[in-house]
Amino acid sequence: FMPPKAPGSIPRIVLTCLFSTCCMATAPLAAQTAKPPFTATIGVENLGSQTGPDSYTVKAGSDVFIKVHLTNISKRKLSLGYDKDSRTNVDFFHHYEIRDGNGNPAEKRKIDHPEIGSTGHGWPGRILKPGESMDITGDFISRLFDLGKLNQYTVQLSRAVSDDPKDGVVKSNTITVTVIP
Repeated sequence: FMPPKAPGSIPRIVLTCLFSTCCMATAPLAAQTAKPPFTATIGVENLGSQTGPDSYTVKAGSDVFIKVHLTNISKRKLSLGYDKDSRTNVDFFHHYEIRDGNGNPAEKRKIDHPEIGSTGHGWPGRILKPGESMDITGDFISRLFDLGKLNQYTVQLSRAVSDDPKDGVVKSNTITVTVIP
């Protein structure tokens, strides 16, 4: 025996579907606003180049290497991929935005023999426990970008949180590299 429906009542299944739709619609917003599981800080490795907290000076024609410092700020272990491009020694997971003093993107260097392609070593991900940090050194950005002109450049790193693009990226601090004669 089913009780009679009140006039104008909405069936329970319709209400359930509406509620589920609202919850699913807000799920991507929650993922985008979630706190990233790690932080990234960059600096120039070249000895004697630091002139301030986030500023460096290098001589024109010098090789410029970036050190990346990652810290797990989550409450779980993280597996962070680590593998470098054989042509530039830049970690495959690191994407750099470099701009000159006028705000224009720095010119990417032409890679000789691109048909050969890049190879990596296929190292397993590094496991970082909550609160742990690691350094990734030797990102040879002057092989990737032309930093030979006398200018002031801003450098910022982006690194994906995971293989899933919906998880977003972590951006580092922005540093200034001034190329002098």
